[in-house]
Amino acid sequence: MKRERFERIDVENLNIVDKDGNIKMTLFNKESIPPAMMDGEDILPGHRKDWPISGIMFYNGEGDECGGLIFGSEKDENGHYKSSASLTFDQYKQDEVVTMSYYNENGVMTYGFKIKDRPQIPLSEQLKILQEINESNKDTETKKKEIDALWEGSTQRAFMGKNEKGEVTICLMDSKGKQRIRMLVDKNDNPKMEFLDGNGHVTYKLPPEL
Repeated sequence: MKRERFERIDVENLNIVDKDGNIKMTLFNKESIPPAMMDGEDILPGHRKDWPISGIMFYNGEGDECGGLIFGSEKDENGHYKSSASLTFDQYKQDEVVTMSYYNENGVMTYGFKIKDRPQIPLSEQLKILQEINESNKDTETKKKEIDALWEGSTQRAFMGKNEKGEVTICLMDSKGKQRIRMLVDKNDNPKMEFLDGNGHVTYKLPPEL
């Protein structure tokens, strides 16, 4: 195998391919963000065109996007800024199920580790059904119910990190995405643990209230 050595290479987009030319990983800048590929097509055309990000996208053996590392920031003329970074891994034919992320908006930060549930129906099929619902002549309430049912099963199940209140926390959610156990150390170093019911009401806490 012939090898070449370079001291420096400047590129705006770089594809890592297998011996048949299939893309396995793409390194990109914000002007060349790759489409969300699944089953050989862009399932979210135009979705990412204005994202201020660069990074790496991963692809599985079928050419589907299956995760990535992205990062970026933007700042307006008044000095207001947003900065973010994330490493994600996607369920087969679906969206992200494991995420490590950081988000900062004008100094208010959230960062940590998340796990999520996804349904078994492929994301590409969900998006087609969503388009059919939105283009139908059904009333607004019926559309909302059908859309809620369509995304049932896409829920966050756990978070470990630091929230916008400055609390270091571990949250465990039920199958509907409702917090049921919450452990935290607040910004004043006070520890707390809470158990919640399905409606978000605290049923028990440590230390108990006197």
